[in-house]
Amino acid sequence: MELIDILLKKLNKNAVVTEIAKDRNPFKVLISTIISARTKDEVTEEVSKKLFKEVRDVDDLLNIDEEKLANLIYPAGFYKTKAKNLKKLAKILKENYDGKVPDSLEELLKLPGVGRKTANLVITLAFNKDGICVDTHVHRICNRWEIVDTETPEETEFELRKKLPKKYWKVINNLLVVFGREICSPKPKCNKCFEEIKEKCPYYEKIKHFESIIKKFNFRKISKNNIPDEKGTYILKIRLKDSKKIKFGKNDRFFKKGYYFYVGSAFGNSINLKNRIERHLKDDKKIHWHIDYLLKFGKIEEIFVTNERVECDVANEFIKKFDFIENFGCSDCKCKSHLFYLKP
Repeated sequence: MELIDILLKKLNKNAVVTEIAKDRNPFKVLISTIISARTKDEVTEEVSKKLFKEVRDVDDLLNIDEEKLANLIYPAGFYKTKAKNLKKLAKILKENYDGKVPDSLEELLKLPGVGRKTANLVITLAFNKDGICVDTHVHRICNRWEIVDTETPEETEFELRKKLPKKYWKVINNLLVVFGREICSPKPKCNKCFEEIKEKCPYYEKIKHFESIIKKFNFRKISKNNIPDEKGTYILKIRLKDSKKIKFGKNDRFFKKGYYFYVGSAFGNSINLKNRIERHLKDDKKIHWHIDYLLKFGKIEEIFVTNERVECDVANEFIKKFDFIENFGCSDCKCKSHLFYLKP
């Protein structure tokens, strides 16, 4: 867990909900965490300050008009739905818990608008109990760091409970939320990352390796509207937004969400980069190659081309650092694959 230890030394900033939780008020922690879902940090902070001036406890929440409550938490995401859930929440807390926030994961999960992320955050921040709060940032970064290999935040939580020493349980959310928002975002700002992290980050190692491939074989990035009418080798960077089981003829194959790099070439008598790549870009193309099945669901985000005849050389460079997808080699080569995977 060396990367987490580095962040503990380097980061001196709290996420918004962690700041709100400094006085360990369970009511405030619960409400602000519910508000924070699908909402930017600065909005959560502003809305929470405004709300807690008028709603200080369960009785206040119970008595406030739902429309007024919705206006108070606007512009939080799904503010009307959250207002409705908060009113239901107040009623349940009053009737079933004597107006107090329960301190167990099991009881918290019974409350409207409360999922595992919120419940874990409440027990750790408000009650100082062991829990692992996994949001999209924790899920994404733990996968990039190869601490886990999971599809959902919930899967990540259960894997971390097996693998992560308990001393990190309470702190990992705050660390990775701040780090994820500012640096290791969905489109990571690796140039802003700490050097100590980059030295040990498996994700950054892959990014640097890809950059070295581009440089070594003289690839250049081109737009979809400016594909050269030349012979050459190309790389397609394909994004699969959601994990999907894709049918290949009579067979099914599961593809994880994330990025795929496909290496191809255009050197035949009537083939060039323009007509070959444009064929990949068509929505109504006939299925001819295995990659066409993936492209029915994935989106080509970036295209790189070189005039060098290096398709298999490039594939063999990718395979040094990237996971490969079997049976995606070209028909006349012995490469293990020409399709490679990078986690999102």
